[in-house]
Amino acid sequence: MKIEKEGEKILKQFSKTLETIDNLEETQYIVDNINLNREDVARIHNPEKIIKNAKTNKKGNIIVKKADWIN
Repeated sequence: MKIEKEGEKILKQFSKTLETIDNLEETQYIVDNINLNREDVARIHNPEKIIKNAKTNKKGNIIVKKADWIN
């Protein structure tokens, strides 16, 4: 396929480009806030507020647009 051939061509070019890059030592960071994680906190959501502006049918089901890429 055309896409596969183009993909292989891109990968070959990328590999050649990587060969020209010198091997460098690990990057050192000036600040110590690397890999910070935030606390996982559950939030209370009100479904009525969320659904209030949604389009619904007569049965109360939410109506959404079908994706363009689906047949």
